[in-house]
Amino acid sequence: MALESRNLDDYLSRCSPEIRDIERSLLNRYFEINQMNSLMLFYAGESQETNGQKRAFFQAFFQGEYAAIIEVWQLNYVVAGERAVVLKRTVSSSLPELYRLRFPGLGSLRARNIRLTQKDIEVSFSEGEIFFDNLPDQDTALIIVGKGQVKFKPSDEVERGQLQRRFKKPYFEEPLEYVYVRGSSDFFKNNLSYEFSEQTESKGSQEVTHNQVYSIFSRNYSRSFTVENSLTGELLTFLPRSEETVLEMKTLKKGEFTYVYSPFAEEEISFFDRTRSKLLNSYSPQEEGQKRMFVRFGEKFELKHYEIELNYRPEGGQLAAAARLHLRSLSEGVDSLQLRLNPDLQIHKIEDQMGRELYHTRDRLRKYLYVYLAERVSRDRNFQLRIFYRGKIVPQPPTSDVLPQRTAEDTRIIISYVSNSFLFTQSTDWYPAPVREKYFTFKLRLIVPDGYQCVASGKLVEQYSLKEASNLTELENLGSSVFVFENQIPVKYISFLVGKLNRGRKLTNGVTIEHYTTQDWRHPEKQVLTEARNILEFYQGLFGQFPYEQLTLVQRYWLNYGGHAPPGLVILDNLPVSREPDLIIINPKSPVDLSYWNEYYLAHEIAHQWWGHGLTRGSYRDNWLIEGLAQFSTVLYLKDKYGQKDFENIIKKFSTWVRKKSYLGPIILGVRLSHINLESYQTIVYNKAALALFMLKDLLGEEIFFQGIRDFYQDYKFKEARTVDFRLSLEKASGKDLKKFFQDWFYSERLPEVRVEKRVVQTGASSQLILTFKQLQKPMLFPLRVVLETESGLISHLLIVDSASKSYELEFTGSLKKVKINPYRLVPGNFK
Repeated sequence: MALESRNLDDYLSRCSPEIRDIERSLLNRYFEINQMNSLMLFYAGESQETNGQKRAFFQAFFQGEYAAIIEVWQLNYVVAGERAVVLKRTVSSSLPELYRLRFPGLGSLRARNIRLTQKDIEVSFSEGEIFFDNLPDQDTALIIVGKGQVKFKPSDEVERGQLQRRFKKPYFEEPLEYVYVRGSSDFFKNNLSYEFSEQTESKGSQEVTHNQVYSIFSRNYSRSFTVENSLTGELLTFLPRSEETVLEMKTLKKGEFTYVYSPFAEEEISFFDRTRSKLLNSYSPQEEGQKRMFVRFGEKFELKHYEIELNYRPEGGQLAAAARLHLRSLSEGVDSLQLRLNPDLQIHKIEDQMGRELYHTRDRLRKYLYVYLAERVSRDRNFQLRIFYRGKIVPQPPTSDVLPQRTAEDTRIIISYVSNSFLFTQSTDWYPAPVREKYFTFKLRLIVPDGYQCVASGKLVEQYSLKEASNLTELENLGSSVFVFENQIPVKYISFLVGKLNRGRKLTNGVTIEHYTTQDWRHPEKQVLTEARNILEFYQGLFGQFPYEQLTLVQRYWLNYGGHAPPGLVILDNLPVSREPDLIIINPKSPVDLSYWNEYYLAHEIAHQWWGHGLTRGSYRDNWLIEGLAQFSTVLYLKDKYGQKDFENIIKKFSTWVRKKSYLGPIILGVRLSHINLESYQTIVYNKAALALFMLKDLLGEEIFFQGIRDFYQDYKFKEARTVDFRLSLEKASGKDLKKFFQDWFYSERLPEVRVEKRVVQTGASSQLILTFKQLQKPMLFPLRVVLETESGLISHLLIVDSASKSYELEFTGSLKKVKINPYRLVPGNFK
């Protein structure tokens, strides 16, 4: 109370004489130098020290006219009689540079020939008005309104290609209405130029413009460098560092776009179509003669284990949870954590293992939660957090480890509703998760209304009904069902499904496999468990041991075909349609619909237990390590079950789609290809990657190839992997340099354009077919099958084409009836 009323003498009288002068100096600094005019203190708990002292923890919130400081304080004190004596005050964490940004701020000026530049982008206004923020000593934000123009031209060739396909030109150039700019004072000094103009506006026009500027600011403020203060709910901003820049632009015809430059990111430049929610470009700028080295700073903490108690009411979508996070510090003096959590979930309280309430901020736009610890944690120390939260959320459709499939146009719906089931995955952000995917173990206690069943990414270790209450929380849930799941094997996210389910059969020979269906399931019973066991055994023989203790299968009706594969769990979605007379519905318009083969979806989703959960991708560019390897594995299984002819039909379909869609971008663009359309993403990341893997198998030989695959899986089990890691594993196994192959097939959208010249030369009893392959564009590396049909039968050759012109002499006897080049189009391209 003394400090909040700024009665400094009263506070100092409660301090020991040894610290009074120091405290006076330090506290005066807040008010005199930092120009704070008020202080709010929030009590967060206390602890008993071994030396008889006590330690109290406070969250301190200083406010000034345009700035704020938030700190966590520790006050060591003793009780002398009826009076507390403060012996020491320590600041354990601090957010010193927070500001209240406003527009219109300190004024504006009319200008002409305005020019603002950053890497690969230029914004110019022939004339306009520049509005400044309210910060008196530095610039961190500007708004420019007038007759403007933006030109963004990526220095990366692949990224220019992405703009070419979207806008018919390798750059983005459009007239502007305004630009809202965030940057540092140094950035504006170095990157902004203009000439003063003496044009004036009427008072009425000025009012309209000021209202427009306020609207621009309100729309864009929360999108960059802002956090929500949990103490007051206020939105505060921090200053961009170094060359960090954000440009929010409104074009005259094409909507809103955002340019971001962050020198601290792995990919420094991002360009968004804000109106259509599309990421158009993401890359590091290329400068002639220079190669950028990116250094990823080490993680501050490791999330080792979760204990989550969750109450979910499906009818109203209400969720209430308490999550205990077991963590370990990886650096010295950890004072804060960054997590992800759904912004629709309201945080009731965050506390540490000693029960001290912790301060937090939120970036709701990016779903970030920042937690500030009561005291710094030294390196290699274990510590805990407990987060209490609740809210109404709808499970979001899965976005990874998933095989989406649209409905065929000629299907007939015979069931008018969708199953009463609710699938929670990482895309819903239903629990406080690491920002980057990390592996951990967990225990999950789910409370749901009676009549509902639960399955989850873990082993069901306990199930019971709440008949008696041991605490107030359980009193509210009498009659509910409780399901407790554990997983001592690491997972990268926790997933669960709540629904009205029927429990099917269970296989326990080898890996335990369980089967569930929703209660409205009407499809005839098939040997899904036996098939799943066969698939598991096949994959284990190729790649290594199944990574989890058991596999749970759930079949349900949904809005489209497809599947999702959380760790240890496979959800198979079926359309509620008529299939008279029990015909399989095939959607020829989908590049990944292989439902002609009944096992396709099941085999693809089970493959994700290795590729997606056994190991995961390092970045979005490595998404093919999940989807491409799963597609490749699936085709291997279908070939093993159905034979060579079916395999060739699948490859022909893949190749046809790749020839249609490959020009849209390379495999390494990953999920960004889905921003063009789903078919492009599936064609390139699923199918083209699978074809490239089959070509690699031919190039290296089956034994060496699969040895490299197994080594890769074991080396990166329960870790992140990159494309380069996969290449190095195969290079180590084979002793071959594969850089060119990966450059041609994973980093380029090109396909081979080849002219084939044939000539037959007779030499006595035998003859020779001389084949010359001339690549009409930049040469690519690929293995090529050639089949000679003679009177004696078929002769198959595997040739390696690796240069602009390559000739081979193939010997045969008898007459040559036919030559088949690339017979089932494993190499997608054009052979003339």
